[in-house]
Amino acid sequence: MNQKICVFLPNWIGDAVMATPTIRILYEYFNNSAVFTALGRPHILELLAGNPWFRHNIPLQVKNAPPEFSQSNIIRQLKLEQFDTALLLPNSIRSALIAWFGKIKKRVGYASLGRRWFLSTAVNIPTYEIPITDYYLNLADTIIGKNAPQNTLNRYRLELHTTPEEEKLGDDVWNNLALQPPEKVLVLNIGAASSIAKQFPHDHAVELARLITDQLGFDVLLNCGPHETRFVKEIVQLANRERVFSLAEQPLNIHTGKICLKRARLTVSTDSGPLHIAAAFGKPTLVLLGPSSETYIANPSLNQFILSRHLPCSPCYAKKKGICPKKHHRCMRELTPQLVFERIRQIINQ
Repeated sequence: MNQKICVFLPNWIGDAVMATPTIRILYEYFNNSAVFTALGRPHILELLAGNPWFRHNIPLQVKNAPPEFSQSNIIRQLKLEQFDTALLLPNSIRSALIAWFGKIKKRVGYASLGRRWFLSTAVNIPTYEIPITDYYLNLADTIIGKNAPQNTLNRYRLELHTTPEEEKLGDDVWNNLALQPPEKVLVLNIGAASSIAKQFPHDHAVELARLITDQLGFDVLLNCGPHETRFVKEIVQLANRERVFSLAEQPLNIHTGKICLKRARLTVSTDSGPLHIAAAFGKPTLVLLGPSSETYIANPSLNQFILSRHLPCSPCYAKKKGICPKKHHRCMRELTPQLVFERIRQIINQ
């Protein structure tokens, strides 16, 4: 009889993408001897649409959830399914409690936030900073043991898939905006949902968009989420170039951004979810890195370029309301449009 494994997915888009090597390795290791179910927030489940790994999905709503998505109902589902193993990728106490109350026999996760007692296999948190991809792979290694694959690029390879519906959506976006062929389109993502301090300055984005269209002949497509439409529209207007576009008036969901990032020649992005989506499709990415750590996103399998000023105060993570502790935001302000453009030119001409 097949094992039943429930994977509790990370809550952030970037983290979910960087967890895909862990999911793939487990799926390949168990081959046909296990059935995998994903439990996560709806937009994370949508992000992973089209993958071959999960037989079932369990949506986990956070606020104002309808009864069918309530935490108590999810626990009832877990009990009925009688899962053998839970892989807890989030470090939250809530994920451990859900697995525990759901009567999942083997619960594997990091011993964080006092949740050790709710785990059957509690993995000690590394005492030094490691890439998040390795952080998740440690959990897969704990489950697989000595048979876990090591030191290969495939071990670290990020992976996303698209559905026929998403491909059709991509065709619609290209037609609606009259974009050039994908090899002449650059996606620019300047926002960062997790921190204001990570955002690329708007005035820099305006000048950078002009440089790209004027000197490279590329279309610039500004990526955005539902709460970022106003400022990307302003950037398009201020850039005042026919070949600068935004997704502000296209269907704003995870599928739209995902397919556009897959198709574009190059993505230039802050350290945020869209960066990792593009990387998962094997596309070259230029990271505009400010208060974050290079170690956190390091991955030897990626076609990734990092642009950072390496200031003495970096990385600071700017955890307090996403505000620069020094009040100067130099790590992002000093990534000037000309500096970023020259790096883009180098990447395009490689």
